[in-house]
Amino acid sequence: MPAIEAVLDFIRKNKNAIKAVVLLGDALDYQNVSRHTINKPRLRERGGLKKDIDGFARDILTPIERAVKKGTQLHYLSGNHERWNDDDLLDSSPELEGILDTPVLLKLKERGWKWYPCGGHIMVGKVLLLHGDQIGSGTHVAKKLVQSVCETAIMGHVHTFSAFTTSSQVSAKRKWIGYTLPCLCTVAPHYAKGKPNSFTNGFGLIERWEENFNIYVPMIFNGRFSYGGQLYGRGCS
Repeated sequence: MPAIEAVLDFIRKNKNAIKAVVLLGDALDYQNVSRHTINKPRLRERGGLKKDIDGFARDILTPIERAVKKGTQLHYLSGNHERWNDDDLLDSSPELEGILDTPVLLKLKERGWKWYPCGGHIMVGKVLLLHGDQIGSGTHVAKKLVQSVCETAIMGHVHTFSAFTTSSQVSAKRKWIGYTLPCLCTVAPHYAKGKPNSFTNGFGLIERWEENFNIYVPMIFNGRFSYGGQLYGRGCS
């Protein structure tokens, strides 16, 4: 996908400055085991789960691992789509636990990735990262996010960019910002049946300096984006 290739291009060209790569969940769609496709055989593919796992390892994990420098931290936060496999499927077939879990299927530990079950979070300096399904969605989800966690925080889940700033009730100097990030998937999903939506391609960057940080959200258009005066992605040398 051009949007993913653009991010990989950025990683390759800036690998010496990148300390960590974080997948914020729903990296695997899991349509073939989703509770939404039960009894809908047209939406499931014979051998689809294996195809999805093998394709994700080949097209996403391996390129990232090859692009980063040795020692870069690799984090994978589970989203609600991964939960369709790790919780919903295993709830109905508990005998498969330990065999069909996403970290096992992808051999994440062996590959050097740290896995966080759905609902988990990590801190990057003073910034909290989470998938965000526990926050929800809607027009004012960035506001819900920052008011729920009382931290500067970044989430995925809603596939579009938004931001909201709030301050402490007891100190005007304490500011928190909530961000929702764009996605690295199609912005015209089949299930939407042509209805308009606010999905956009993009990703998040955290730059830490001294005890502070800046957050950037590059937007990807036609497989390209700019950052720091340089273009990345399709056709960029």
